[in-house]
Amino acid sequence: MTGPALHIGDVAIDNPFILAPLAGLTNWPFRRLAKEAGAGLTVSEMASATALSFKGKATLKMLDTDKSVETPYCVQLFGKEPERMAIAAQIAVERGADLIDLNMGCPARKVIGSGHGSALLKEPETVRAIVRAMVKAVKVPITVKTRPAFAPNVGATVFDLLPMLVDEGVAAITLHPRMTCEGFSGEADWSVVARLAEKSPIPIIGSGDVTTADEALHRLRNYGVAAVMIGRGAKGRPWLFRQCLAAWRGEEVTPATLDERLETAIRHARLLAEAVGGKAPYMLRTVLMWYTKSLHGASEFRARICREENLETQISLLTECVERHKAAEAAGGNTAVHSI
Repeated sequence: MTGPALHIGDVAIDNPFILAPLAGLTNWPFRRLAKEAGAGLTVSEMASATALSFKGKATLKMLDTDKSVETPYCVQLFGKEPERMAIAAQIAVERGADLIDLNMGCPARKVIGSGHGSALLKEPETVRAIVRAMVKAVKVPITVKTRPAFAPNVGATVFDLLPMLVDEGVAAITLHPRMTCEGFSGEADWSVVARLAEKSPIPIIGSGDVTTADEALHRLRNYGVAAVMIGRGAKGRPWLFRQCLAAWRGEEVTPATLDERLETAIRHARLLAEAVGGKAPYMLRTVLMWYTKSLHGASEFRARICREENLETQISLLTECVERHKAAEAAGGNTAVHSI
């Protein structure tokens, strides 16, 4: 295939597989691995517009990137004050953002309890003011990530908001097809995404329950979307983007080998150490567990790694876990590994 797969505003995106913003997870090391594996676009974890507008160090750190690797790059902001959102968008662009996404989809209690995230679905005029301020403040495309509604008969639906968002200059909408009140329970209803895509004059990106290359390609081909956003399905599996690209190009989709899993996990650990220094071992207690899913002896590894505070020891334990799995597999033990 030649040429970009899609445009969001004037930003060209080479392929239709996008890394979703994941709070506390899609930091620079995570995004780098996804981008190198083939993600067409990567999105930061959601950053507080208020904290960013005051140039809080921790929030500015969330915007770290390397433009030689991560292009294009989207920063997701959450907030409810139009002026703060505009200032934060300007700061994000100054720090390399090619697109800015407005978070109108987060269902976390602490987020919606303060009127942010998907709580904005209950405040259409606030949404209008926020979008207008952001579009005016920066020249890069403004996108929105949202849900179909907050709850039945509560606030506006995404279908109600669509004409206004288009009129105010939003360049694309990502829809996660569960209402806020549903959280992440049940199955994502992609028929809602298809309905929105049919009605929308701007690109619609679908998100939710995409965990394999086959699922990604099926959603892309059958629901009218311009792109597919992958979040939780990529945790500990950045090679999923490589697999999606292969499926999209009509090539063989190959599972990750044990060696690829180990090499990627170690690289993730070292990138995280470079990015956050002494905090890395504590963050790796979660991150390295992603990579051991379904491995022989993984439960023992997890218990041991949670007691460790040294990066090199954690990496040694990870290597030991993989080698033990290989040995058990060679001996014919019960070591079934799901194709990932």
